[in-house]
Amino acid sequence: MTSRLILLLLAMPATTAFAQYKCTAANGAVSFQQTPCPTTQAEQKLTVVPNGHPPPASGVVAPPVIVRTAASASVGKVETNVDKKMLANYERQRRREALEKAVQAAQADKDGRARDRLLDIAGAKKQFGDDPSNAQALRDALVSIDRRYKALTELDDSRIQAAQKAVDDWDKAQKAAAAEAASTARR
Repeated sequence: MTSRLILLLLAMPATTAFAQYKCTAANGAVSFQQTPCPTTQAEQKLTVVPNGHPPPASGVVAPPVIVRTAASASVGKVETNVDKKMLANYERQRRREALEKAVQAAQADKDGRARDRLLDIAGAKKQFGDDPSNAQALRDALVSIDRRYKALTELDDSRIQAAQKAVDDWDKAQKAAAAEAASTARR
């Protein structure tokens, strides 16, 4: 009795994890979640089949519970190609999203530095004011600010280019792998 109760309690959270939504943002970014997508994103409801096994025909939704005993030790080792392909697709998508986030983070850093540059220029102008006796000091401060931010912008540009190259290389490698898989499947 106690073991059945424990199995039932362990299986309960699994029943709520099967509703999935594929959300596509306006910029093409795709995310998967268990709640409906925001109204600004395109939504596709997905049916996730637990362990690759459809629910019973009677309409009763019961999650599969695998009990490992000496006689049924191999039951839990059964995996379907669908499970492997789905997990591989999720992993590929997660890796690509991480690369895209690196590009976005580098671009955000560059944008932040551009804002900081404008604030520094405004601060220098405020500090030295319109007094003609401070004109040379103001020019020197502005030249210093420009030099500093020019160097930082070059670093940001190289970060953005490197991150974008990583995304492009990833895409190229995935296309090559897909082409190889397709040619292997045709043989």
